[in-house]
Amino acid sequence: MTTRSNAASLSYTQLLRNNRPYRKLWLSQVVSNAGDWFNTIAVLGLTLELTQSGLALSIAMLCQMLPAFFVAPIAGVIAERYDRKRVMIVANLLRSGIALGFLLVDTPDEVWLIYLFMACLSALGPFFDVTRTAALPSIVRGPELLAANALSSATWGIMLTIGSAIGGLVADQFGRSTAFELNALSFIVSALIVARIALPKASGAGQPVRFFSDFLEGLRYIRMDQPTRVYLPGKAVWGLAGGAAVMLYAVFGGQIYRAGDTGIAILYTARGLGTIIGTLGMKLFSSSRLPQLRWGILIGLIGYGFWFIIFSFAPSLWLAAICIMLSTCGSMVTWVFSSLGLQLVVKEDFRGRVFAADTGLFTLAFALSTLSTGLLLDTIDPRVVAFIAGVVGLISAGVWFYFVRRIPLPADT
Repeated sequence: MTTRSNAASLSYTQLLRNNRPYRKLWLSQVVSNAGDWFNTIAVLGLTLELTQSGLALSIAMLCQMLPAFFVAPIAGVIAERYDRKRVMIVANLLRSGIALGFLLVDTPDEVWLIYLFMACLSALGPFFDVTRTAALPSIVRGPELLAANALSSATWGIMLTIGSAIGGLVADQFGRSTAFELNALSFIVSALIVARIALPKASGAGQPVRFFSDFLEGLRYIRMDQPTRVYLPGKAVWGLAGGAAVMLYAVFGGQIYRAGDTGIAILYTARGLGTIIGTLGMKLFSSSRLPQLRWGILIGLIGYGFWFIIFSFAPSLWLAAICIMLSTCGSMVTWVFSSLGLQLVVKEDFRGRVFAADTGLFTLAFALSTLSTGLLLDTIDPRVVAFIAGVVGLISAGVWFYFVRRIPLPADT
């Protein structure tokens, strides 16, 4: 990839070639993300096959998201007080063992194990993700930061595309057990890569840990710092509609278009392609100026809601895939710009806790969206549910912008 930004002429290949710590951090993400999407396709397909219930799907997704909301504040403090490398390694090794638990599930009576293992993986996720995001500005600076954020999101999309496409085929051809085993292996490989990273210590490393008081101090910082309040809700605003999406992909691919795990994989692959296109486009046309990031978040949210409404009417699997791809372009603009905005405005001493709040708010919004969608799917036509989700996305975008539009931001960072 050699796409360039107006803000900086740094290419992705230059970033990976010149910044060794980031290159290894990126490789750990590549491996872990690929395994995650192998696992997600298999879990959604297994849950749908055993239950034939939209509510069961929503519970599975809820278990994947909600525990992270409760754990994120602890993970934020851990990311600022302990060795970041060790935190990420331990989190990955624990997730590897838990990922093998899905091999035990093969009857409807054992569906509760899916919920348990999804919840355990969710609870460990923030220790890796929050720590990695908080560490990013310590190893990439200046013009590298925009490129690193865009590349990280593009990588997530590439692995979603590859992992979903291959994961669906693997589940159909070799069985879901293979997908679960590959996911467990990916966590081990990711941990080995992280072990070789020269990662700077957090500014608060070695200080006494007081979880409750540290958490309250972080809340006070968020309340007092106006620029932080502009970007902090960005992912959560998208999550209010985004939680519906991951369930509707499974329902549309597996039931509406009657394409089984392969249909689910096609729609998830389209989501990954949208991520790639959106993040590469941002590298071409964006800058790291804070006011522009705010406008970019709004445009991304509107684009997501609009194309999701069009998706609700799509008569075929392939037209639905195109709509998903375009809507995801918008969501990725929102995701990258909100992360970059926080990395630029939040002080180092509070970065872990702010990104923990970022993860927590998004997780809560996503979980509420998932739960409400599951309840609606058992009583309302899935196309109507998809239309409602798109409308919610547009309304949420308008409400967010109304409250943050007049908050003053520096013209330059």
